[in-house]
Amino acid sequence: MMSAAAPEKLRESLSVVIPTYKEARRLPATLRAVLDYLGKRFESFEVIVVDDNSPDGTGDIVREYAARLPQVRLIVQPYRIGKGAALRRGCLEAAGATVLFMDADHATPIAEVEEFLPHLRGVTEGAVAGVRTYQEGESRARRIVGLLCQLLAHLIVFRKAVVDSQCGFKLFTRSAAQRLFSLARVNGGMIDVELFALMHRLGIPCRYEPVSWRNQDGSRVSFVVSAFRDPLDMLKIRLRDAAGVYRSPVPPDRQPWAATASRPSS
Repeated sequence: MMSAAAPEKLRESLSVVIPTYKEARRLPATLRAVLDYLGKRFESFEVIVVDDNSPDGTGDIVREYAARLPQVRLIVQPYRIGKGAALRRGCLEAAGATVLFMDADHATPIAEVEEFLPHLRGVTEGAVAGVRTYQEGESRARRIVGLLCQLLAHLIVFRKAVVDSQCGFKLFTRSAAQRLFSLARVNGGMIDVELFALMHRLGIPCRYEPVSWRNQDGSRVSFVVSAFRDPLDMLKIRLRDAAGVYRSPVPPDRQPWAATASRPSS
């Protein structure tokens, strides 16, 4: 009996950016799944892990992969700055024609990217955002917090409707990634809200694509901290926009990770 032919590899060059902090337990399984999939389906790819100075050996795990696989790259922040800064740094350094960022817990399977790519073929500048249509394992508290975050973002920040701002699975053309992440300022979790605000401001088109999402144990999100910090970050985004701050990119030497000698006071 003849075996089915393997599917032809995709020609798009893809960069996958994964921000991490204390992910020594969950990251190995994610890297195995991501690398196995990408190796089978893409002619050219890279995986950039930006570690937020984890004390649990997360960086050592990635170093072991990088020593064996040239497609894997580790960037370690000089101190703990935040998820937003990690995403900004990784996406700015990505070399692929398309740039995907995803969560370290692999809540959305990497294979979902194949449904995203057709939307960006032949597009110079654009993005595709995941929408968590199929969700499993989400607690009632997390669902309520997510809905409140969406409501606040629409009240304070967004100029247009956004279906799901906080899904950690988004794809950009390299041109859009360079433009957006060079302008972004948020160091924490509201980086997603800021990205949509910037896309609205700059007129960068964003398509929405449904994805599967499974809640994974070990989340680093603190609902109490988020309840105070996230609305403040949204207000800062609104004020920066009103003040014209987003007209100019952040100079490379002013990025928080460039301050290696000492941690800034704020």
